[in-house]
Amino acid sequence: MTTLSTAGPATAWAGRPVTGADLPAVLDLFARPDFFFRTAQPDTLSQAEITELAGDGTHLITADGLPAGLWAAEPTGGEHACHYSLDLRLSAALSDEQWQDAYRQVVAALRLRTEVVRLTVRAGEFDERWTRTLHELGLRYEGLLDGVVLHDGHRYGYHYFSQIWMDRP
Repeated sequence: MTTLSTAGPATAWAGRPVTGADLPAVLDLFARPDFFFRTAQPDTLSQAEITELAGDGTHLITADGLPAGLWAAEPTGGEHACHYSLDLRLSAALSDEQWQDAYRQVVAALRLRTEVVRLTVRAGEFDERWTRTLHELGLRYEGLLDGVVLHDGHRYGYHYFSQIWMDRP
């Protein structure tokens, strides 16, 4: 994977559903031990497990044309609840400001596709950067569900955050 730039003008973000042609880029993202997309131990997964995690509904994010992360949103609750759970992970090579900008772009794209009243995002207790980013974005902290995930041989919890809209964009 080519190195992403963390300096300069605004990042040009793009996204598209993951296809078979994206497999090398997806595998490269998961080769990093801190790429916590739907897993607490990305560097221990087989190619088949990674392919399953990046299956239907997963989008590849590019920054200035280069693979930079993955996102997926799944409905939670009733058919018309407009409540979604967001899984988002970005390359560690990106700056904190780029992580925040990418989150905003993903949420804007999701809200253009469907009505979203409530968005839930989780961060592993071991994942200081994502937890900090969600706090800095101003998401509402809802609490810690302790001891539910194994990471590097230890039990950790998941921090839950939410963002709520009462009107359409």
